[in-house]
Amino acid sequence: MSVDSRTWWEDDPVRLEQEIADVQAVAPLLAWTAEGAGRFEGPLPLWPFARSAPTNISDLLDPFVVRVEYNHAFPAAPPNILPLLPQPVPTIRGFTQFHVLPSGRLCLLRDADQWYPWSKTSELLLKAAGWAIELALLEARAITQMSMSGIVIDNSYDELIAEQIEALSL
Repeated sequence: MSVDSRTWWEDDPVRLEQEIADVQAVAPLLAWTAEGAGRFEGPLPLWPFARSAPTNISDLLDPFVVRVEYNHAFPAAPPNILPLLPQPVPTIRGFTQFHVLPSGRLCLLRDADQWYPWSKTSELLLKAAGWAIELALLEARAITQMSMSGIVIDNSYDELIAEQIEALSL
């Protein structure tokens, strides 16, 4: 007796609708592809956070294009976020202070218990957008390692971000 394999989104179309709505609310340019376990791909907003964006944030950042890769264990296991543009250079992969796995995917959860079946992919997208900003600060040599908490909830880098933008305009 054979069993046809099905994806999480075929088995739970309501969750798929919730995922699409949730992701689109944070990153409206990400496009859903219903192949395999499914994926979103496209650019993240430069500053999708609740607080005001620094003036001229686009001077510091290029568009950050990602692929959100779901797996067949979703929603029990989180999706992976793979930076497509810019890609992390191989020399920072695998180092915890840069939050990049050896595969190039982002490490956005400190512990496995930070993801629950009811967690939202949009929370990871916000962290990924923050990671891109910290990467720009790292490349500008304004910081030597990325923060542990991320800039989604921590505004301690906001002044530094504004300073870097201003320095670029001189």
